[in-house]
Amino acid sequence: MVYKLGYISVQPDWTTDVKNALNSADGTHKFWVSAYKLGSSSIHDNIQATKHTGPDGSTKLVELKSLSTQDISAEYIDVRHIRLSSSKLDIPPTVHTAARKTVPCEHILRGTGIRSFDVSPYGGLLVACGDDGVMDVYDISAARHRVKLEGHLGDVTCCQFFPSGQVVLSGATDMRVKVWSASDGSNPVTLVGHTAAITDTAIVGKGRNVLSAAKDGTVRLWHCGSSSLVHTFALSKLPINKIDVISTLQEASSLEEDPDAREFETQGKVLVACCEDGRAALVDLESKETIAEFGSTGGQPVRAAAYDVPNCRIYVGLSDGTVQVWSTNAPNDQPVYSFKRNESAVSAIRLVNPSTGTVPLACIGTEDGQLFLTSLDPFSSHAADNVNVVEELVGFDVDPISQIRVVQSATQGAIRQSVWAAGRDNKVYEF
Repeated sequence: MVYKLGYISVQPDWTTDVKNALNSADGTHKFWVSAYKLGSSSIHDNIQATKHTGPDGSTKLVELKSLSTQDISAEYIDVRHIRLSSSKLDIPPTVHTAARKTVPCEHILRGTGIRSFDVSPYGGLLVACGDDGVMDVYDISAARHRVKLEGHLGDVTCCQFFPSGQVVLSGATDMRVKVWSASDGSNPVTLVGHTAAITDTAIVGKGRNVLSAAKDGTVRLWHCGSSSLVHTFALSKLPINKIDVISTLQEASSLEEDPDAREFETQGKVLVACCEDGRAALVDLESKETIAEFGSTGGQPVRAAAYDVPNCRIYVGLSDGTVQVWSTNAPNDQPVYSFKRNESAVSAIRLVNPSTGTVPLACIGTEDGQLFLTSLDPFSSHAADNVNVVEELVGFDVDPISQIRVVQSATQGAIRQSVWAAGRDNKVYEF
């Protein structure tokens, strides 16, 4: 059974009206809100923001009042946070958060949008690509363009930093994987071997080995130093949409054969592969053996996945908007639970560590611009009671979420890691 989650969408720039109300700007300050739930009629309303004085006589607050239905309730928290709920659609009070930081990528056209991006491990640099075949590196703190990475013969589909934060890995529709200097834009390594467009890449450990996925149904393990292919994982007859590499809690296995001398840090690593044929696969990078598969060939295409190793859960996002949560201890069973908000495809899933507790939040992005954090009880099998949306991240106006990145927050007292996301516009947002 797929549990239906209701949700409330809010005008992306709602903070402008709240700030104008606080500053006593002329005019009426209002923003739209809409509540949705599969199988129910949607609710549309406007919320008016007005300034008033707090109980102590000095604190400036904003009163939020529904202008029509009175069903969508709004509560002011601060200029970046409001709480919205709907009794009619059984949507509990949920925090809606505006972006803490916005990084404009002015070299990427609004029409193409950001297809992929990454933030360096220490948050100083950002690399992003659109559909024009190049990437751009930006210095976030200095708010300036640093260097252009140009050399692919087709559209760049994915890009990410190596752990050093000074080197970039990319893949493109030209079937090539490239390694770049984020300082001078040079391209010392090009990896050739795929027979179709590259869809995603991943870095193993410090980066002497990298992985690439493609529409040819394979994932390939490369040695960067020699620009050579180490191994090909033939996983599907259809495209591999996304991949990730996760460190497990298991010790390295004992292999009878000596490992390839070009292979580094594959021990205790698992490849997570999202297949267009309807499966999410876990593959042991050291032994090259498939550990488990979730879903089945012929099912809904898998567009995103995230593996929570300590809690033995894998989150799988499908093209019909469903998120499945599977137990990795029982891959042949049904999902522990499944939920969806609408029919828009899930485009990205990342796990976000809260400041307290051992169960991560799942950050989910969709093709219609939804970006939200869910809290899931790993020990329960009843979705209705244990799938909770704890935060809506607001900034996208029905623009597909192309990428989510998670880094350690630089904000003192932060309750969770920072979430960075990008979509069809030419901006990257930090929440």
